[in-house]
Amino acid sequence: MVSQLIVSLKKSSSIYGSRVKILSPAKLNLYLNILGKYPNNSKFFGYHKIESIIERISFFDEIYIEVKRKADIALYSNNKYLVAENNLCLKAVKLIKKIYKIPYGFKIFLKKNIPVGAGLGGGSSNAASTLLGINALLNLKLSLAELYNCGQSLGSDVNFFLSQSPFAVVRGRGEKIEPFCGKILQHFIIWPKINLSTAAVYETFNMKLTKFLSNVNILKYAITKGDLSLVQKNLYNALEKTASFICRPIKDIKAYFEKKGFHFLLTGSGSALFCIIEKKVKFPLATTSDFKFFYAKTF
Repeated sequence: MVSQLIVSLKKSSSIYGSRVKILSPAKLNLYLNILGKYPNNSKFFGYHKIESIIERISFFDEIYIEVKRKADIALYSNNKYLVAENNLCLKAVKLIKKIYKIPYGFKIFLKKNIPVGAGLGGGSSNAASTLLGINALLNLKLSLAELYNCGQSLGSDVNFFLSQSPFAVVRGRGEKIEPFCGKILQHFIIWPKINLSTAAVYETFNMKLTKFLSNVNILKYAITKGDLSLVQKNLYNALEKTASFICRPIKDIKAYFEKKGFHFLLTGSGSALFCIIEKKVKFPLATTSDFKFFYAKTF
């Protein structure tokens, strides 16, 4: 089954020159709780155990992949800072080449639209879409379980994007995915043009100062029924206080919009915030030069 993210797929008889264009969507954490850390004897030692509800949204990067004869991997991007060895597109290609002994090389162009360090999952989505693109390009026919096996070693949100579900309950380090469908939500999203380090937020986070609550089932029910009032009441992000401490503009943006009657929540480890809306409205923005904003909906 061809992924719904694939925009175009052109195959040549010799495989060389075959190319694919695939979308790479962003995400929002409607709920994010931190349950603890993995012990020393765990393969995920150093990571936190999470419980989250993630939504895939209609805001995209674009990835172009072409098969070439030379077995190396050439990566290009409209953001020159992303052309680096730690780029997740590059890591995804290297991993799938190694596991499935793929002899071909690839030319990849990443058109980056999703802000880096915003908590919108751009890097993880890029890795997932790269795997899906190569799977289709080479007709590997990898099962979802095989893709998940690749994804869990690349990043915490990769398996969510591989699930290609509009919503999912996510647990563990982020590798355990329970997809579900729900009513389409609309959002206004603000990014304060600050790249916030996920590692820094998690390292600063203090479990002892966080009250444990689990409203996952209530929120899942609210999303499936389209009960916006109940959805709003159960939005939660355990990392918001920590991220606001590290990045003061997050706190300022929330306070500004709270006075205007709008409730914004941090997504992931930040720095982007989102608000659920029933229809597009004109937001009372003091200035547009200090941050980027856009609308998106469930995808």
